[in-house]
Amino acid sequence: MKKFSLIAVATTATLALSACGGEDEPTDETTPVEQTTEDTAAETTEDMAEETGDMAEETGDAAGETEEAGSFSDPACQEFFTEGGPLADRAEAARAAIDNGEIVDTITMSEVTLLKSRIDATAEEAPEDISALLLEVNAPFAEAQAAVNEASEDVIDPESGAITLPEIDTQGSADAQAELETACAA
Repeated sequence: MKKFSLIAVATTATLALSACGGEDEPTDETTPVEQTTEDTAAETTEDMAEETGDMAEETGDAAGETEEAGSFSDPACQEFFTEGGPLADRAEAARAAIDNGEIVDTITMSEVTLLKSRIDATAEEAPEDISALLLEVNAPFAEAQAAVNEASEDVIDPESGAITLPEIDTQGSADAQAELETACAA
């Protein structure tokens, strides 16, 4: 953009100078300023063409990635793996949070609860085999929600409201998600 603006300023200045210059100057010869402007314009055009080519290649690469990521034929698979903040990424993050003891308050727990609800809704609309895998992926989130819903003093501190989840196995969920990805890509 700066090169383009500089060219516009240079061209404007050249036109203004040639208009003010009077009739003494020959109109068929190119002044050094005009020649420099033409050279700069040609260079800028070449630079822009190269940048456009680079952007087209990048767009092509991104289209290929989108095509690969969006190749899931089942709507439930598309929703889980590709659509708006994929549930797959959120499930991985939630499993890590459970494993690392990061679910410590109602805010972090509400994220897990929301994820569980979204996966449940996706499973309802899915074919039976996909639905079963989604429910396996969702198992640790359902277990965490059940533990909090019990509201025992072991899980929720009555004074501070801090949440301490019991140990929840997330490996089965991770394995089910890998199997789901294979099933969805087939």
